[in-house]
Amino acid sequence: MFNLNRTRWGFDWSEFVLGILFLVAAFGLFRSPKIGLTGLAIIFAIMALLSGMTTIAGYSKLHEATGLRANFALVLGILDILIAVVFFFDMNSAIVTLGYLFALWFIVDSLERLLVASHLRSFGGVYFWLSIIFDVLALVVGIMLFVHPVVAALSLNGLIAIFFAIFGVNAIWISIARSR
Repeated sequence: MFNLNRTRWGFDWSEFVLGILFLVAAFGLFRSPKIGLTGLAIIFAIMALLSGMTTIAGYSKLHEATGLRANFALVLGILDILIAVVFFFDMNSAIVTLGYLFALWFIVDSLERLLVASHLRSFGGVYFWLSIIFDVLALVVGIMLFVHPVVAALSLNGLIAIFFAIFGVNAIWISIARSR
């Protein structure tokens, strides 16, 4: 089930930097709510690309800790990168479908982290449960975006900023947990 006789992870700098970048993106969206949809699409593409690359980079350690469940994370990391490519190369489609694609991305990333969260138990129950809470909150935001696309379109900046902040705090939390 869970291999406790593994080598130490050490502080996860890539997860920490990803968390900082998500917090910076959240701050930017809160500070400038009139940012254009093109700007949002570009920010989304960059963050999806970084998220996918971080997931793929940590795959081997995650596979060691969670077994086959890490394969789901790998597939979802590749999906993150594919979504980023769509946004980079077809900006018109990205803008038209922005609300739905953001929602799907939030849902996919939240589910991916929930699927592999069990490895955080060995770092302490507090790390595990706070990560679960952050992931569930991010999942709720993603579902809200998907179910109410009109509301999402009107409040996209705020919802995305909230998700980025939650995801950023959770990524920093995971990087600290892995150092224990």
